[in-house]
Amino acid sequence: MLGTLIVHSRRLLLDQAIRFLLTGTVNTAFSYAVYAAFIYAGTGYALASAASMAGGILFSYQTARNLVFRGPHRRSLARYVLCYLVVYGFNVALLATLDSFGTDPYLAGLLVAAPSAILSFALLKRFVFRPSGTPPR
Repeated sequence: MLGTLIVHSRRLLLDQAIRFLLTGTVNTAFSYAVYAAFIYAGTGYALASAASMAGGILFSYQTARNLVFRGPHRRSLARYVLCYLVVYGFNVALLATLDSFGTDPYLAGLLVAAPSAILSFALLKRFVFRPSGTPPR
């Protein structure tokens, strides 16, 4: 019985991780489309980036809530935004470290993508989209 529960838990985690990666791809495309639309409209990169970030956070929140972690998760948007602020800080710290070693910034962006995605998934699973009544771990 315990073995079956462990196998089921691992399968659920793997399914969520795969859905997280797939929706992340869609979320990235959506955010870029918003950015490109604002650039096309002539707004400049600052406004385009702000619109892309705001729209991207709201869009990715919905896809994570409904497709990855599947549940109502009331009052989770603020926690979602806070988790992404942590991920942003982590990302910038890694980029600064790689920059101090002279790593090409384009390569650095690729190198930090996987650790940032792993941190994001862990934070979202444990602090944002945990089952109701479950304390954060």
